[in-house]
Amino acid sequence: MFKFIHAADLHIDSPLRGLEAYEGAPADQLRGATREAFANIVKLARDEAVDFLVVAGDLFDGKWPDMRTGLWTASQFRLLERENISVYLVRGNHDAESRVRQSVSWPDNVHEFSVRKAQTLRVESLGVALHGQGFAKQECQDDLAANYPEAVKDCFNIGVLHTSLTGSSEHDTYAPTREDVLVGRGYDYWALGHVHQRSVPPIRTDPYIAFCGNAQGRHIRETGEKGCLLVTVEDGEIANVDFRATDVARWHLAEVALESSDTIADVQAKANDCLTACHESSDGRFCAVRLVLRGACAAHRSLISKTERQEFLGELRNQANSLHDEVWLEKVAVDTSLPIDWELLRQGSDLLGDLLRDIEAIDADPEQLSQFSSDLSPLVDKAGLELADAGIKIDDTEQLRRWLHQAKTLLVGQLREGE
Repeated sequence: MFKFIHAADLHIDSPLRGLEAYEGAPADQLRGATREAFANIVKLARDEAVDFLVVAGDLFDGKWPDMRTGLWTASQFRLLERENISVYLVRGNHDAESRVRQSVSWPDNVHEFSVRKAQTLRVESLGVALHGQGFAKQECQDDLAANYPEAVKDCFNIGVLHTSLTGSSEHDTYAPTREDVLVGRGYDYWALGHVHQRSVPPIRTDPYIAFCGNAQGRHIRETGEKGCLLVTVEDGEIANVDFRATDVARWHLAEVALESSDTIADVQAKANDCLTACHESSDGRFCAVRLVLRGACAAHRSLISKTERQEFLGELRNQANSLHDEVWLEKVAVDTSLPIDWELLRQGSDLLGDLLRDIEAIDADPEQLSQFSSDLSPLVDKAGLELADAGIKIDDTEQLRRWLHQAKTLLVGQLREGE
């Protein structure tokens, strides 16, 4: 029997840019989280007495801020060396050879796969063969897996690959490949990296193919528990694959569903309950929460009033701060409206009825949605990188539909109030 850890996307010392823009943001605490998460992996490896650690790319986030990043990482590797735990790693798009020049030597227990061609590294004492290739340059568009060596007979074969597979909406395409290509190598386990969301269930169990996800969420698009996979092999077969959380700070995107009768006091109570639930589900970790208040409710007018909204948000942040300083309210998004009988308004023969029917016609017609996207192009040109940094894409159909719905709700609400 032997055990190993499958980890990826550590992004050690990731800068977490933009935190200063948030009032009260715990910048220092969040910046140190990637180091602490890797330290947790090292501790897990020692506690579980694993035989080796596999890192499937992006150990680092890019060029080191200074030498301290490399020195600290080497110190963690030495902790593993003292326990006779080896490390096998490939470079990914963030720590490709062209981006990160290794100016600190790793201890002898660390084995890095070549970036020139696929390579096999054997652990003779365990009957294990690991196959991998790192990135020489960030823009790797080749199917690296297609050129991986054949499985070594009478060994437990592990493929280590940093890849987007056939593509992911959340990640750029790197080293693309297909599931059948991986299966065709004849390996027993594929340790994948690059996609930060753990594959649940695994992509495949025979052979076992999985993304372990990143070890620490770094922003609101990386919510939920993060960690690594602890794999146990007995008699040449996978006996168990166990997820272990290693994150020290957890991100939550939580929706507060509002009802038509909800007053501002009701919204406050529901939001507080939501914050408490996020705190409790984080298992004692620091948690960053973005709340989305959504629904047609009586509190809508208060939520869009500048003065009342500020008072509401101030008290909400006060409540978050009261949760043992372990909750940071990152943002509150308000997507509310007045309780409106949409069907009655839609059937009207007045201007309001015409407006609703026109907006909904655009929503239902792909050609009109495409034209709507084109009409927004001049605004995108003016906004430049700001829209891209905010994750806004005007060719995203679902995003356009959300904007139309928000515009419809806003216009109707203002017209009703104007009456």
